[in-house]
Amino acid sequence: MRPFISSISVSISISIAALAILAVAGVRPAAQTPFRTSTDVVVIDVSVTDGRRLPITNLTKDDFALKDNDAAQQILDFDREAMPLDVTVTIDVSGSMTRDDREMVSRAVAQVSDRLGPADRARVMTFATMTAERTPLAHPPIKVDLSAVGPGTAIFDALLLSVITPPLPDRRQCVLFMTDGQDTTSIFDASLVIDTARHASAPTTIVLVPNRAPITTRGLLFSVAAQTGGEIVELKGHDQLSQAFLTALENFRTSYVLRYSPAGVSRTGWHDVTVTVKNKDLRVRARRGYWATRPSGR
Repeated sequence: MRPFISSISVSISISIAALAILAVAGVRPAAQTPFRTSTDVVVIDVSVTDGRRLPITNLTKDDFALKDNDAAQQILDFDREAMPLDVTVTIDVSGSMTRDDREMVSRAVAQVSDRLGPADRARVMTFATMTAERTPLAHPPIKVDLSAVGPGTAIFDALLLSVITPPLPDRRQCVLFMTDGQDTTSIFDASLVIDTARHASAPTTIVLVPNRAPITTRGLLFSVAAQTGGEIVELKGHDQLSQAFLTALENFRTSYVLRYSPAGVSRTGWHDVTVTVKNKDLRVRARRGYWATRPSGR
């Protein structure tokens, strides 16, 4: 079947395009406005698993039902695609990460790199007080130097800067985010991160590593994962990180892609999206909606 090629136009407001600059500069903006997309065809990545969190890969288009603002939609195109992936790996390198921890993370990144195909790409971001792109988006092999750590932990800033990548019609995108869950130095607040996550196109899997202190950002992290169609993975030991990353990557690669042209709903504003399957015993994860703005000239 020839894949359906969607026409998607993406607009990012000036205030959000400047977030990375502001974060690096350590400046809080006067207004914090999430980005919005203008789209003719909506693309939804959908993960379906059983009770053991194993991916279900044998469903057909007829097994799915999709609603946009409670209006049933016709799924125009359906596949588990071989489209190339863009993977953002964001790593906590705050002072709580020991040398052994960082070596473990380096091995996990290397194993993710080994699983990528030649057409796939990945970038690696790290954060302590500041968020930095250590390895720009590139084809494998991916290497990263995690020898240095920093004071403070700016989880909110790192999450926001990880999820604002605009969607690309010919590639699939996902975020793998690792932290111990303690935010101490973020410029941006939790409400902006959650609001921005509502507009993100990349499912975000957040891996929580063991730490002696309680995870103070649990509610935020669960909300970001849910809004984007990702998930939370809580490790019992640091040595499980590689497998957590690889499982998340494989689950995303084998997930379904649904495309539809919104019908019977407004072309602007916030759209709630719900995806269900006939078998109610299966678990469905997909982003919960999108912002639409009318393209210029329409």
